[in-house]
Amino acid sequence: MGIVRTFRHTKRYQEIVSILVKYSMGDIVRSLKIADALPFLKRIIPKKHSRPISDFTRWEDIRMAIEELGPAFVKLGQMLSNRSDVLPQGLIDELAKLQDEVPPFSGDIAVELIERELNRPITDLFESFNREPLASASIGQVHRATLKDGREVAVKVQRPDIDETINVDLEILHNMARLAENNIKQFRYLNPTGIVTEFERSIREELDYNRERLNLERFCKMFEHDSTVFVPKACKEYSNKRIFTMEYIEGTKISRISAEDLEGFDRKRIAYQGAELMLKQIFVHGFFHADPHPGNLWVLDNNRLCFLDFGMMGTVTPNQQNELGALMIALVRRDSSMITTLLLEITKYPDHPLVAEIEFEVNSMLNRYIDLPLEELDTAGILEELIKLLSRFKLKVPANLVMMAKSIIMIEGVGRQLYPQFQISLVIDSFSSTILRRKLNPKKFIEDNLLSFTEYHKLVHEFPVDLRAIMHKMKRGNFKMEIENKSGEQLQTTLDSVSYRLVFGLVLAALIVGSSIMVHVESPRWDVIPLVGIAGFVLGSAFALLTFIVSVVRTFRRR
Repeated sequence: MGIVRTFRHTKRYQEIVSILVKYSMGDIVRSLKIADALPFLKRIIPKKHSRPISDFTRWEDIRMAIEELGPAFVKLGQMLSNRSDVLPQGLIDELAKLQDEVPPFSGDIAVELIERELNRPITDLFESFNREPLASASIGQVHRATLKDGREVAVKVQRPDIDETINVDLEILHNMARLAENNIKQFRYLNPTGIVTEFERSIREELDYNRERLNLERFCKMFEHDSTVFVPKACKEYSNKRIFTMEYIEGTKISRISAEDLEGFDRKRIAYQGAELMLKQIFVHGFFHADPHPGNLWVLDNNRLCFLDFGMMGTVTPNQQNELGALMIALVRRDSSMITTLLLEITKYPDHPLVAEIEFEVNSMLNRYIDLPLEELDTAGILEELIKLLSRFKLKVPANLVMMAKSIIMIEGVGRQLYPQFQISLVIDSFSSTILRRKLNPKKFIEDNLLSFTEYHKLVHEFPVDLRAIMHKMKRGNFKMEIENKSGEQLQTTLDSVSYRLVFGLVLAALIVGSSIMVHVESPRWDVIPLVGIAGFVLGSAFALLTFIVSVVRTFRRR
């Protein structure tokens, strides 16, 4: 029904299939059997034995195809670059290169969109508005402007008709995911329909600039007293679902500092400061920037860091914070037993039947690092290996934790770009005392267990009333207890079967014994054997055979 419903998108289907074929993926298109549902695509799908020659690797072809397919596919590829637990490393490396940069749309169109969305003329909103965009991406582009009160701001404007474009591609992606699950066996374990569903949730959140504004406001509150980080302020009155206005930042991208080897920056300090800020986000606040690539990190005066683009954020629960904090400490200490226990708790499978095998694999992995000093320990690399190890044992890592691991790996990469000797393991080792203090802090303990205390108070408060009601019912003889035994019916059937067979055995034994006795009784004989004895044996045998046949028939009917 999904294919029929999207038949109206024939042109977009043709574009997608043509691009996939162009980048040597005709075999995948054939395996999807998409032409069975949409016959008009048959003419552009190559024959089975055709082999397009490409100077690029398979993974490079996939990355270039995704870039040409448009914004929805680029965003999906970027999300999949976090899935090192299920995708090969070569493909992960290529997906990490995906560029979310497209040609800008006209500044006049941007002005029209702003006026329509905010319902006011541009001259009433801003003292000045630069129609030349500062940056352009697949979802929107950014313009610099000045408010009436003199504040410099950056205005993000969503692309016109981007909703319709995304909706069409999402519909097609859902259909292709179903075809992949139905027709390509190797793809089933990847759960493509689940991936597309999760992606749809993510991209719809990104299309709502109100969410990004709320994320920024929360991030700002988290670090309002931290002098090492600068968080721009959002301008709520100049923002809505498709327009987002925030304080303009005067600074330098970390990517530029690394690429152009700029002077005047304390690179070591920035690298270690960035890693510590990421750990604070995860283990103190439970709310972290999920895309800290060099383009989203700026350096301001006095080497202060500034995170930008709050469309993709991750969260961890207090319980996950405790488990992850212990895991990070165990990694630095290289404790394979503790690491295994924590991994099984995180994946909600503490009684895994292959615990010994998992611990052996963890220990084997750690042995490669056992002789290294702490400053040379590749903690991010170990994290990535652990995620792959868990997937081999069919242990599902929560998506938010995969995102968190990816953020730590990314921030380590940023640190090494700035300062080649940077080691995140030293930051984790230093931060471990913060994790322990926070865990043992009585105030934090009370805050985390406040709801439980409330429930305990309610239980204690209501216990006398509940006990009095129970005693009153017992005195009147109205007290009833209902016990449900889900296996009772099966037990009853088994007991009935045993009793029938026992009775049958007793009757058969009686017939045989009785017939044996009758053999010695004076009665008409057949040759030298009394006929009464023969009749008893025949009746017993017939009874046994008949019962056996009935039992077999009843067994087959139950199956």
